[in-house]
Amino acid sequence: MTYTYRAYGLVIRVPFACPSLVPCVDEPDVTVREAAVPRRLDGAPMSDPSFDAAPGQFLFRGGAQGGRFLVQGGAVTLERNGQANDATLARQFTDRILAAVLLHRGFLVLHADALVAPDGTAIVVAGESGAGKSTTLAAVLDQGATMLSDDVTVLGGDGEGRVQVLPGAAQLHLTKDAVEGLGYEIEPGQLQPWRRMKAAIATHAGMAERPVRLAALYVLETWPEEYVATNMLAGRRKFEALQACMYGPMFADEHLGVLPVMSALMDHVVFWRLYRPQRGWSVADVVTEILGAARSPTP
Repeated sequence: MTYTYRAYGLVIRVPFACPSLVPCVDEPDVTVREAAVPRRLDGAPMSDPSFDAAPGQFLFRGGAQGGRFLVQGGAVTLERNGQANDATLARQFTDRILAAVLLHRGFLVLHADALVAPDGTAIVVAGESGAGKSTTLAAVLDQGATMLSDDVTVLGGDGEGRVQVLPGAAQLHLTKDAVEGLGYEIEPGQLQPWRRMKAAIATHAGMAERPVRLAALYVLETWPEEYVATNMLAGRRKFEALQACMYGPMFADEHLGVLPVMSALMDHVVFWRLYRPQRGWSVADVVTEILGAARSPTP
């Protein structure tokens, strides 16, 4: 049995259910086919225990309950492992494989969250794991905002020289403390050991349906002070912030493919570094900074 979904502007056909993606009936841009997949990419210049990567190739090794995925030349091949189940395959596909597919298709992929602000423009929130990106996104959604993506954020051109954010998977990952603080109700089985015991929260009702032009990017960091502060980035600091939140691995020829989008980001998107307290931080204060009206307009 196969399932067809839409995510990040692509129609995807897979041989397992992906509840976090939006079903559709269109002809697929990407089809995951089942066949033999090698255990390693010979001579891969980048690898770790879970993957091998080379220009135009990405091999993911998913463990006993998952599978091995090979992304190559725009095609995706899956070989299920002995105890594979659909839930694990879906998680591996949406968490890791989709990002590789999008990179190979020339999109700029960030390790970040994205939302639609009250003025109808998109805001991206980047930062290292544990900085509070998903908690901040959940708090904004709780105020009635619209979600674009969690963890994997994809940017493309809008045809007019600006950057837009593409709607992704309808799923938000929150720590147990964040779940309790925001008043969500979850079952113990929703806590995911592979994501530092984060819970997966479905967000279909609060998802954007179309790409949204990007106005601002925030890099969320912790600091020892007891208040929230922001600092606008420009020039080299802006470029370095973008490099730090790009989803990898990427190679030189893949960087060339995203140069137009990177250039538009530098020219038309405001970058902020947002500092929040290391301990006892108020997510409401962070949300106020992100959604505050006193922000420079998009150039």
